[in-house]
Amino acid sequence: MPNSSALTSDRQRRAGWLWLAVVLLMLAVLGLKLPGARLNSSVLALLPGVGGKEVPAPLRHGFMQRLDGQLMWLVAAPEEENDAAARWWLTRLAQEPWLKSIQGPMSDAQQKEWGRFAWQHRAALIDPTTRARLGQGGEAQASWILAQLYSAFSGVSGAELRGDPLMLVRGAQLAQQQGAGALRLHNGWLTAVDGQGQRWYLIHGELKGDAFSMRQGNAAVDRLTMLSQQLHQRWPQAQLLSRGALFYSDHASRQAHHEMSTLGVGTLCGVLLLVFAVFRSPRPLLLCLLSVAIGALAGVTVTLLWYGELHLMTLVMSMGIIGVSADYTLYYLTERMVHGAKDSALASLVKVRATLLLALGTTLLAWGVMMMAPFPGIRQMALFAATGLSASCLTVICWYPQLAKGLPVRPVPLRGLMVWWLAAWRRPGLRLGLPLLVALFSAVGLWQLRVDDDISRLQAMPPDLVAQDRAIGQLTGQSLDQRWFMVWGDSPQQALERLEALTPRLEQARDKGWLTGWRQLPLSSLARQKADMALLGRAAPGVEQRLAAAGLNIKVAVPEERPLTPEQWLNSVNSSGWRLLWLSLADGRSGILVPVDGVTQSAALGRLAQESHGVAWVDRKAEFDGLFGFWRGLLSGLLALALLVIAVSYVARLGLRRGLQSVAPSLLALLGGLATLGLCGQPLNLFALLALTLVLGIGINYTLFFSNPRGTPLTSLLAVSVALATTLLTLGMLVFSQTGAISGFGTVLASGIFIAWLTAPLALSDRKENHE
Repeated sequence: MPNSSALTSDRQRRAGWLWLAVVLLMLAVLGLKLPGARLNSSVLALLPGVGGKEVPAPLRHGFMQRLDGQLMWLVAAPEEENDAAARWWLTRLAQEPWLKSIQGPMSDAQQKEWGRFAWQHRAALIDPTTRARLGQGGEAQASWILAQLYSAFSGVSGAELRGDPLMLVRGAQLAQQQGAGALRLHNGWLTAVDGQGQRWYLIHGELKGDAFSMRQGNAAVDRLTMLSQQLHQRWPQAQLLSRGALFYSDHASRQAHHEMSTLGVGTLCGVLLLVFAVFRSPRPLLLCLLSVAIGALAGVTVTLLWYGELHLMTLVMSMGIIGVSADYTLYYLTERMVHGAKDSALASLVKVRATLLLALGTTLLAWGVMMMAPFPGIRQMALFAATGLSASCLTVICWYPQLAKGLPVRPVPLRGLMVWWLAAWRRPGLRLGLPLLVALFSAVGLWQLRVDDDISRLQAMPPDLVAQDRAIGQLTGQSLDQRWFMVWGDSPQQALERLEALTPRLEQARDKGWLTGWRQLPLSSLARQKADMALLGRAAPGVEQRLAAAGLNIKVAVPEERPLTPEQWLNSVNSSGWRLLWLSLADGRSGILVPVDGVTQSAALGRLAQESHGVAWVDRKAEFDGLFGFWRGLLSGLLALALLVIAVSYVARLGLRRGLQSVAPSLLALLGGLATLGLCGQPLNLFALLALTLVLGIGINYTLFFSNPRGTPLTSLLAVSVALATTLLTLGMLVFSQTGAISGFGTVLASGIFIAWLTAPLALSDRKENHE
């Protein structure tokens, strides 16, 4: 038996026991990690962090984590029931252990505390509009005070005027109300009124845990759904709007579960039935299932250990490993079924082992190309697949010579048809005509192919959540447009000073029409507070004189200087609603978010940030679209380079003619996969290029099976045909996914791999006439 000394039965048993120990260890690790597994559903997570790359990573991560945990509700009920429905909803939310920082109306005590703090620190909380009036020497501020006094709607009391003759508290309060957009204070509640006059009450909360935790997210949304049903039972006409990453994450996890339970179960049943029909024995079916299960086990375990989470794309892609990882088992079992009567199980392994390892190596190289891209989610997919495929192959090599002993030798299914097909490939008509036909098909499809790097088209959003988001944005004036400036400094004061230096440039950008507005933290640096005190000192006499001339004999004294630090302000009730925009680390580094509205010139705002110290512009969608386009082009070049290297290696090993024949199936598979995408009306994007990487790796496997000098064409054709069928049953199912990125991925893979199978016999030697 050839090379039998290289792999003795004793060494084979030791390898089997060692691999069993590794599998048991992976099972134990998975049992510990899976209960707390985190499912990330965002397509954005497939790409690297963008915007503010110079921002300290802890600040950037802290803001993103905090933003992901935010939840908002708007409750409306008939006017006669006032705010009873909102109070009921607030009470129920406050009882939920997975929520924190539930904010509804301000109590009387809180309102008094707000007023006391605002009055004590009125000189430190001067708003920009008041500061501009004070800078004119007091005349402008006095005119504004008189306008407030004589307005029928302002409601200025004598006590307010005596306690705060400069009306600094009123000015700051009016400025904050203008910054709140459509929200107004009503009986302590922040409310919004729609076009029909219906008043909506705002409630805000925050998750205690991770917004992308599958277990917590599903339980939380189920609980909120039940509470919503109870709300509508008590108030049938009540309306409830919800917003938060939690709801999108829950939708994604349920969608993934649905796709896994429908497409996945259907796929698995189809694969098992196919294997049983070919081998007509339950043992091959169980062996296929075993290698697939161990591959999936290894992929999930190693991915969770390395990344601490699973992405939705990775989870759904686990269906794909069923088809690909089964190839190794099928190739070995086909060899046993055809030649088991004359070769031992160990001899069959020696016969195919080199081809199995070479096929695994080429597939791992294809996934290795993905590992080169700086995309966290895509690297996660690559790690999952590489680990799972390696585990499946090792399962075949370590265990199957023992488990496949005594496997019945069966006649080759459809033997006559396959012999005819192999014989047809010896004739010039098919050998030249079929590749030309595929090339013509590719030309037609490529002509219709369009490029689209818009990331928003890759992930289908649930219509009901999108509608609620849109309604909340219209009512509150706060959209989910992820565009903002991020300002940071080595200390809280430095961050505030940089924010103050940015403000004039934002005003210029607004004047130029680059944006319509922004929301700025109502807190000044100590340096600005000191300058404001000097302004007050210069303006107070002029204000007093002007008021006296109007008949108001009021002493206008400069307020006592009370320097206000960020820590004092954040610990007060006055920072409620603003804390989300501030983050400080233990070492003092601090960051401030400045959300913007009505952006028309994102690139110009990016340049503005680059010209400012400690400022970064974040427009996640625009930068992701740019990254998609850049890396799509780069990956295209890498694929072309990989194909060139493969062609050179084939030519060097087999000669010019046979080398080009062997690489032709891979080239045609790549072109055909793209052509199918174009004919289906789907765009070319980064994920289609990633699918082509797999087409290249898997397609090479088919040519390797045909070019194995120890194999026979009939065995190879049967093995790759069954492998193709299982792959189409798995990867082909991805076409029906509701996620656009996954659907396009499956379209390219299924069509490309089919063309690779169709043209793989080109790798057969012209001189090899014995099909057995």
